[in-house]
Amino acid sequence: MPTKMKCSVTVLCSGSSGNSVHIRLGDTSVLIDVGISCKMTEKRMNDFGIDPESVNAVFLTHEHTDHTRGAKRYCSKFGTPLYATKGTLSLTPLGSIEKTAIKSSDVVRIDGVTMKSFPIKHFAAEPVAFSLAAEKVKVGMASDLGCVTKEVVDHLKSSNLLLVEANYDDRMLMSGTYPEFLKKTIRSDHGHLSNDDAAALCSSAATARTERIVLLHLSRENNTPAMAEEAVNGRLQHDGVEARLDVTEHGSSKGPIRL
Repeated sequence: MPTKMKCSVTVLCSGSSGNSVHIRLGDTSVLIDVGISCKMTEKRMNDFGIDPESVNAVFLTHEHTDHTRGAKRYCSKFGTPLYATKGTLSLTPLGSIEKTAIKSSDVVRIDGVTMKSFPIKHFAAEPVAFSLAAEKVKVGMASDLGCVTKEVVDHLKSSNLLLVEANYDDRMLMSGTYPEFLKKTIRSDHGHLSNDDAAALCSSAATARTERIVLLHLSRENNTPAMAEEAVNGRLQHDGVEARLDVTEHGSSKGPIRL
């Protein structure tokens, strides 16, 4: 019987302080976002036994600093090619590194891995999320989006490993100290996903193939890992989804998460 391709995901950092996720399928690996300094990215990769020079490509979801902070230095130091939409590239200072513009709905092949970008709604120029597939293994990742569209669900559906934003608990946000305009922005269709939004997305996208689900981008001020886990696990159990749930903490690393 054939052995399933090796797959591992390491969340190097997650949250408004910086976001970066290392994904390996077989012998090919990519970084989605480099939102912490190059020095810190290297340190955290080394902590997990990941060689920074082994990364085949960097993909950016959008131009916000917590997703791009270390990208220029990292790609320059290691000669790693970078892929992002034209909107993201136009607002991200990347100097002379090797970079390729992709469409918001695109397919890029990196060795044996097929990367698919798809549009999401967020307060950014041309934000995207990604799915990665090789042989019969699929990883889907969507973060920094204000609402869930049919296109998002369709692209994430049947992922073996699913990474989804669970940014805030609605009651905690609304009773907190953020100014009203910021609360409205976060809750808008171009803001972030709440725990309940994440629960609904995970339940809609998960299938019998889905083994692991990881919650990302938890707010330090308006969420807790326990609250996110309770909301999402409750929905998954109610809907009969048997995938194992992992929850990241703001600013921390987590992994490797393997299939």
